[in-house]
Amino acid sequence: MDIRIVLCWMLLVGRNNVQSINQTSAPQLVLQGAPVVLECTYTATGYLYLYWYVQHPGKAPLLLVNSIGQKEHNGFSAEHIQKNASFHMEKAQAELTDSGLYSCAMSDTVNKSSLHPSQN
Repeated sequence: MDIRIVLCWMLLVGRNNVQSINQTSAPQLVLQGAPVVLECTYTATGYLYLYWYVQHPGKAPLLLVNSIGQKEHNGFSAEHIQKNASFHMEKAQAELTDSGLYSCAMSDTVNKSSLHPSQN
């Protein structure tokens, strides 16, 4: 048997994870100065890396926080609770500049550039 075939098969088996991610589905209207919580839950096997992104109108998505080490950014904070399969993000006081589309994402791999949030 060709070694390349064996290696490819092993990589595919190792990455055969069943994954799904769910976040707060309905748009949230939050008053300025009020607390906000964005919920993110998942089902998956294996080790995962989780991320929260924001996309402001007319702008590219920006990485806010991740489960690897950057858990706070611009007043937002997130905590990965594995036993609950959750990575909720919160902010004590919402600001007008927080308006945007928030997305929770997960990956079973990580690269160096995803370790640090984008600069605003």
